[in-house]
Amino acid sequence: MTTPSPETLLGMLAELDRIRSLVVELVERAAPGLLPAPPDDSGGGEHSAYELLLGARRAVFGHPAAARSLHDLLVAEGRRYASTPAGALLRDRLVGSEGVDQLRRIWETVSLNVLDGPAPPSGVPDAWAELLADAVTAHGLDETVLARLRPEGFA
Repeated sequence: MTTPSPETLLGMLAELDRIRSLVVELVERAAPGLLPAPPDDSGGGEHSAYELLLGARRAVFGHPAAARSLHDLLVAEGRRYASTPAGALLRDRLVGSEGVDQLRRIWETVSLNVLDGPAPPSGVPDAWAELLADAVTAHGLDETVLARLRPEGFA
């Protein structure tokens, strides 16, 4: 097997990124509720929060394996810290906290829990794959979507 040239590898990465972007767009189109209307707030505070949360959602959907790895790393670090005396004290103070409950609701809304459940190491979580499958089967793939997925020059 020959090793691909750097140019070939860059082309493959660019193509994979293009396909990833199209998949995220397909999921958002198939599930319009994923893109709620932005707030009418002209002051900027609420709109900034909306943009931040929407960006986080797109990051989770656009890079599910990386998002899952980061999620697992943060959970493991939280558990490690909670096993220390200072961490246990903080954990005990935060149990039942309204702020923590609100953060949990925000995270579940942003991620739609697609990082939960089984996933192979460095793999895409099953829940993400199920979301994509639901989007594709519920709304079908029309020729316009398929045409955009084909590399240039491919019939």
